[in-house]
Amino acid sequence: MVLTPSCPTTVTSRTVVTSRFLVGFFVALSLLGLPFRATLKAQEQRRPKVPVISKITSGGPTQQAFTGIVKSIDLESEVLNVDNVNGKSTEIFPLRKKIRVVTADGDKLKLDKLKPGTNVLVYYEQRGDRKTVTQIVVLAGGAAKKKTPPS
Repeated sequence: MVLTPSCPTTVTSRTVVTSRFLVGFFVALSLLGLPFRATLKAQEQRRPKVPVISKITSGGPTQQAFTGIVKSIDLESEVLNVDNVNGKSTEIFPLRKKIRVVTADGDKLKLDKLKPGTNVLVYYEQRGDRKTVTQIVVLAGGAAKKKTPPS
């Protein structure tokens, strides 16, 4: 009869030690990787975003403003001619019936209240060669109605 020594605790203790080692090893690797990932994310956020060429050259609308004095207004043809404040150039704007016209104080006006000689600020969108007026602000000194103080 041959006796083989068997120690049940050594076999299971090796398995437990090996599994604990592997678990600890993977935990340590994942903890070491977290700061590295955070650093990468932080670097990605700091990187300036460069627009794509198609976005730069696309003919999207651009909001613009033009300050001047009304030279003429034709409601039948829906055209507004505005001289530059310097008087060096004239801009022609197409009109729509629902354009918002306000005074510098915020009072609403009707489009037919605009008269030649009125000092205005015209907000419009430029798409290619097409202009769309979004708002007209009548500045001080124009032909707008004056507020009377309450008595």
